[in-house]
Amino acid sequence: MEQTPQEKAKQLFDHYYIIIQEVGGELGQEILVSILAKQCALYLAREKLKEEWELQNFDEYYFWQEVEYYLESLN
Repeated sequence: MEQTPQEKAKQLFDHYYIIIQEVGGELGQEILVSILAKQCALYLAREKLKEEWELQNFDEYYFWQEVEYYLESLN
C-alpha cells in the first residue's frame, strides 16, 4: 500500500527524531530534537522536489510538494 504525503511526512519526521534523540537528546531538549528532526526531513523533501522537477516526474514532484507542506505544519 502506497503512503499518502501526510503519512510520508510523519515517517520522515519520526525517522529523524529517533536518530537525533538517540545521538544526544535529553528530556529537557525535546523541543530542540523536534526542530532538528523537522529541518532534516524538510531538507530531504526539498532535495526530492528538485530531483523530481529536473526529471520532469511531475506526479512524484507533486507528492513531495505535499510532503513538504505537511512537514511545515508539524509542531
